[in-house]
Amino acid sequence: MEASVKREVAIGARVAEEIAKNMEFVEDPLVTARVRGIFNRLTPWVKRPLPYNVHVVKEKSPNAFCIPGGNIYVTTGLIDFVRSDAELAFVMAHELSHADGKHGIIQMERNQKLSLAALAIAVASRGAGAAMVLSNVAAVAVSNAYSRDLEQEADLGAVTISENAGYDLSAGVTVMESLAAEELKQPWVDPGVYRDHPKISERTRYIAGAVESRGHRIQRKNVLKLLIPRLSEEENRLVLRVDDTVIVQAPASSESRQLFEEARMVLRRALQMETPVYDIRVDEAGGRPSAVYIGVSCVLREPLPEGADSLGHVRLQLVKALTEARKKHPMANYNL
Repeated sequence: MEASVKREVAIGARVAEEIAKNMEFVEDPLVTARVRGIFNRLTPWVKRPLPYNVHVVKEKSPNAFCIPGGNIYVTTGLIDFVRSDAELAFVMAHELSHADGKHGIIQMERNQKLSLAALAIAVASRGAGAAMVLSNVAAVAVSNAYSRDLEQEADLGAVTISENAGYDLSAGVTVMESLAAEELKQPWVDPGVYRDHPKISERTRYIAGAVESRGHRIQRKNVLKLLIPRLSEEENRLVLRVDDTVIVQAPASSESRQLFEEARMVLRRALQMETPVYDIRVDEAGGRPSAVYIGVSCVLREPLPEGADSLGHVRLQLVKALTEARKKHPMANYNL
């Protein structure tokens, strides 16, 4: 291990001691197994050989932070806040990027105007100077008070790590949009991991740009677990829903089951959070409704089973399902 890395790890060990005095760690095996499983998919894609580790701490606010040397901390509030493993992975990848880029040390050197070697000596002294340095390092870490350039580097690094680890890159966009909504509800709350350095709206834009520049489309539904079509049989009727909205129903039969199952598969693919409402339409033939389309994808067409809802009704219900899903994730610009 290089001397500079040894110094960084030594500083991090002292900071970890201070954090352990002030935070309660979570030992629930179900929680820690989920977090460690995600973390272990991410760490092969960092560059520096640090002793990376992840900890879960009890804290209501959604936050994650790293300290010099590779220790990452995730709050229970963040675990409750994210809506998928992909979102949690993006946040942890952001913190790993900070650690991999030595951002904690860089920010500390800027704040203290001391070199890494001088900081290591100050910490090793265990005197008043050490306490001040440790306090500053811990404050930078927990509050994520990084400079604009370091935040952007960590955001873009998180995109790369998430992509290499096989996670849905739309998660980087959705988690920022969710934090923007949370800020509007509680503007007085320090948003921790999403502190405005730079502003969340700016970060969302350049993360989306990085995702699209890699050839990926922003598709939010899978990350947010919304617009999920389900087919069920209820009281001798087949019911096709999207989330909680009934799209179409008909008397149960082998014909209606095959038709609705095909429609369900089309909806899984074609109905996206980003779908323009005008793309959901009823086409006509001979002056009569003939089929419901989403873009170029046919959802249902005549003849429908006897007793089934009309195509016009199906279109209205699809628009309703899309509208309800967007209400649950309101800060996205769905027109882009």
